[in-house]
Amino acid sequence: MASYQEILEKVPEPVKDKFLIKKRERAIEIVKDKIAKSGKSLSDFDDDEMEGMIGDEERNLKEDQLKTILVSLLTFEGLTYLAEL
Repeated sequence: MASYQEILEKVPEPVKDKFLIKKRERAIEIVKDKIAKSGKSLSDFDDDEMEGMIGDEERNLKEDQLKTILVSLLTFEGLTYLAEL
């Protein structure tokens, strides 16, 4: 079976770029929501702090995506196993 990296290398660059842009936009939305809930404004944070918070959210999104993929694979394998019984 192909590794995760090998599969990613086969994906066309425009598709990867679009995915990364969407993920970044979602991370920015999450950070804005967190800032609004904390009662602060965007001007209270400098660019480095904002970039750090956005980077943290991007990592969290990546972890969530990997968990979802893993659960999906395990579910598929479980259904396949049950179908064979």
